[in-house]
Amino acid sequence: MTLPKGYKPSGQTGSGNSGSSGSSGSSSGASRDEIERMIGRRVENMKGIIVLGFILCWVATAGGVYVGVTVYPWAYPLPSGIYALSVLTVIEILGMIWMLKIVGEKPVRM
Repeated sequence: MTLPKGYKPSGQTGSGNSGSSGSSGSSSGASRDEIERMIGRRVENMKGIIVLGFILCWVATAGGVYVGVTVYPWAYPLPSGIYALSVLTVIEILGMIWMLKIVGEKPVRM
């Protein structure tokens, strides 16, 4: 795994591998905890913010449809607004389900 410039994990003391012929896969020597600390929060812990984002996205969509139907009824009649809201709701739900599916996957252990 490539680490940012200047980041030295605690387990690494030398200058690295002098040759690549004896390498066993991971040349950095960084543990998972160190990499997680370096990167930040894991996506497995972000289900709440994904659901909150979906709710805020849906409220914004419903608000936009409401403004379109009430302020510009000649250009955005009620049946068209209801149809747009239902289609956009389905798209947003599919996006949220896809994100939650990705978040719920088990991490690959090497």
